[in-house]
Amino acid sequence: MKIAIVSPGPFSVPPVKGSSVEHDIHQISRAIGPEHSVTIYARTCPTYPRSSKKENRTYVRFPYNHKPIAYIRSIIKDLRRRTPDVILVENRPHYVPYLRRAFPRIPIILNMHSHVYASKRMIAPGTMRRVMRMMDGMITNSEYLRRHFIQVHRADPSRVHAVHLGVNPTAYQPFRVEAKVRQLRQRLGLQSRHRVLFFAGRLMREKGVHLLLKTFRKISEKDPQARLLIVGGAGYGSNRMTPYVKWLHKLAEPLGSKVIFVNFVPTKEMPAWYQLADLVATPSLWQEPFCRVNLEAMAAGKPVLSTPNGGIPEVVPHQRAGFLVPATEWTVVVPQIWQSYWRSSAMRAELSSNARARAAMLSWKATAQGYLAVFQQAIARRRKRTGNGWRG
Repeated sequence: MKIAIVSPGPFSVPPVKGSSVEHDIHQISRAIGPEHSVTIYARTCPTYPRSSKKENRTYVRFPYNHKPIAYIRSIIKDLRRRTPDVILVENRPHYVPYLRRAFPRIPIILNMHSHVYASKRMIAPGTMRRVMRMMDGMITNSEYLRRHFIQVHRADPSRVHAVHLGVNPTAYQPFRVEAKVRQLRQRLGLQSRHRVLFFAGRLMREKGVHLLLKTFRKISEKDPQARLLIVGGAGYGSNRMTPYVKWLHKLAEPLGSKVIFVNFVPTKEMPAWYQLADLVATPSLWQEPFCRVNLEAMAAGKPVLSTPNGGIPEVVPHQRAGFLVPATEWTVVVPQIWQSYWRSSAMRAELSSNARARAAMLSWKATAQGYLAVFQQAIARRRKRTGNGWRG
């Protein structure tokens, strides 16, 4: 099968700044077997050549420069000479009409990583309805998000497929990062007696970092050894001091050295940072479609404290690999969980073992196989509808 993947454009593939969609493209395309050829379209950047090839993957890069229409037109021009069997559009519904006009007979799959780029703020409702009719299928990263597109955008249920994202558990094994972890602990002043609550992600209100700080204040009142480590910036690769980030630092001031802020860390370096944690917190306030941090934390053997929002319950089994607490109850319930966790070594061992086992069930290979099944279904449907001369 000849597969073309159209990345959104603002970030590079493979990602340099840790952007999540581009990370998924990189990992899934690597997991697609050698019997398939994959062409990945992405933006130009100083790190990579204009085009390159690795194994069964060809990277073709065009300038983006905040001009998405010029970007997609450049991709269309290149696609005309490659005639793929299927086109996967990543997280940008407004690219679909351009591609459909250029390739009326090639199956087009839209892969939505959240509902943001399908919202009225990003795309006119009428255009989104046209996209729903034009596409041959849709992939979402959770059943929650699948239901959203069926209910809100009237997508055909038979063409919308939930395929969970994956993780590479091997990269998160403690022995692989022992030396780096020792260096980080020394650099951050973390002692063996300290109990570390860990957050990784963008510092945005939707991620609930302010709720985490308010909750940690109550934890620290009863546990002098508790420490809160917050890793991330206001955006992918960005450490700018937004009003929200300034407010977070203000909330942390009374806690002094018990709260440690660390700027953005590239994805490839994160396995060592997770090993600093005892528990990983993701107090999401919005309907999080998937929440990759939870999966990475579990791969590192770290239990998760999260909320039952969006697709999170599909990934984190409550009371087995962590705890899902409604945001309105966090400041009361989470400190109680913290106390119980440290009173029982058996509880800690069981949660850690369950976390690793759950992460092992969600591999990139399984994700890639799910994508291929969607592609094959779309190709078969279009062939049945138009006959053997279906390709554009």
